[in-house]
Amino acid sequence: MLHFVRILMLGCFLIIASASCLGRSITVCIPSNPFPPLTFVDHEGQGQWLVRKAVERQGDTVRFEAVPWKRCTDGVAAGAYEAAMPPSASFLPQMAFPMAGAEADVRKAVGTVSMVVLRRVGSKAHWDGKVFSALTTPVMFNKNIVSIRDKLAKLGIPGDEGAYVNESLLLKLLAGRGELLVMNGQAAAEEIAAHEFRGKVEILPAPFLTFTLYVAFNRDFHAANSAYVEALWTDIGRLRASPEWARIAPTLAK
Repeated sequence: MLHFVRILMLGCFLIIASASCLGRSITVCIPSNPFPPLTFVDHEGQGQWLVRKAVERQGDTVRFEAVPWKRCTDGVAAGAYEAAMPPSASFLPQMAFPMAGAEADVRKAVGTVSMVVLRRVGSKAHWDGKVFSALTTPVMFNKNIVSIRDKLAKLGIPGDEGAYVNESLLLKLLAGRGELLVMNGQAAAEEIAAHEFRGKVEILPAPFLTFTLYVAFNRDFHAANSAYVEALWTDIGRLRASPEWARIAPTLAK
């Protein structure tokens, strides 16, 4: 009987040990619209690589789920996902970010992205980096990008965020349903090189907005796993400063 009990206890120990070795899997939501160079739906971008490597260093795995951006940010706040990538610090009231005092810690960000202004070739509407001119319609941008919405509001400029998808916005621009469009700079350059838009749409020289972006966590998850999440953020900072990152980052940009 004693021998049987010992075997049973050993079996239970092995089951528990095996389960712990499997590690956890966390779900990170990303935008369903590609946001280069950080996130892509059909392959790994720079931000996805950084988060995956940091999670793997903890012995765990990550799953990226592409959903409309508002569903992503609302879902993280509600606990449907452990984290979102890549929100800006404008989401500080809703999610947990790496912090340096009262500010988000830029050393632990996943990257920086510029948003540019596009117009139809021949249009007089303009953005000079500070003010808009010859503008008679709302400025278009991808639905639910809060940083663009907030900056337009500060400038007193109405916005039109009626579409998620880059191509839909560009078609609206070509159709004259808006004079200016704010979009991810890398995505814009790739889109207007396509046959459909080549020679018809141009990017204005001055960027509209450059912001720093992060992987941000559900607040309850962070509170329950603070050492773990802080280790992930620290590893992201270390990875971005590494020689490996310098080599691989350009290959992940497209």
